[in-house]
Amino acid sequence: MKIVDGDKAECARCESVLPLEAVSLLEKETNRDYERVLCAECLDAVGVPRGYSLRRDITHLGG
Repeated sequence: MKIVDGDKAECARCESVLPLEAVSLLEKETNRDYERVLCAECLDAVGVPRGYSLRRDITHLGG
């Protein structure tokens, strides 16, 4: 996951930089080391595959 300027994140798919409030975090349930930030548009395209969980609020990661 790439946090930019403390309160923004880069989408792992389209590489857009958005506020933390506008992105979600896709995690592999069996391996918390696999985390990908996705914007709403990319999340709609990818969905949440089986075996993954979605965190919509990641604002606590900002600094």
